[in-house]
Amino acid sequence: MAWPVILAPWFNRSSCADELMHQFQQSGQLQWLEQLIMQCGDDLYHFLLRQADAELAADISQQCWLKVLENRHSYRAESRFKTWLFTLARNALVDELRKQQRWQFTEWQDGQTGGQADSSCRDNMAEQLAGLQQQQRLAAGLAALPLLQREAILLQLEEFSLDDIAHITGELPETIKSRLRYARERLAHFMGEDNVKI
Repeated sequence: MAWPVILAPWFNRSSCADELMHQFQQSGQLQWLEQLIMQCGDDLYHFLLRQADAELAADISQQCWLKVLENRHSYRAESRFKTWLFTLARNALVDELRKQQRWQFTEWQDGQTGGQADSSCRDNMAEQLAGLQQQQRLAAGLAALPLLQREAILLQLEEFSLDDIAHITGELPETIKSRLRYARERLAHFMGEDNVKI
């Protein structure tokens, strides 16, 4: 999705998404929406991409921004803008996956000189390779999780609070806690570690 970006000289880059949405809601001026897209667009797309293919993620992302544009007056400041945005995205994704009969409610439960420089370079490359392999194992582990557990972990990685995740998913906080616990246990088992830091 290509949105034009206009940076007005008076725009304060440190403005938060909530303030940007307030300005957009009050004025309807697209410059505020453009700033919201710049601030939250990548996070939204990557959240969707980890749960769907690139085409669907892009489509849902674009749908969400159109909903923000069309329904700006329905936003209520009781929740953060990003929470509202991700709620729109999650609902649109679930609807689309249901249409495609890909939505599953399954929840699994359990569980420096010459030779030294060359050696240092090899050690550094080995560390980088090990780190890359660990990232790939984690990505594979996330992909293997049931959809609802993966969703909860991905929202937590987006730095949403437990209450925010419950709001986005329409579940009770205790349900989200349980999903996160089972997801961490499965990831730890998958990666062969005692504890997974997420």
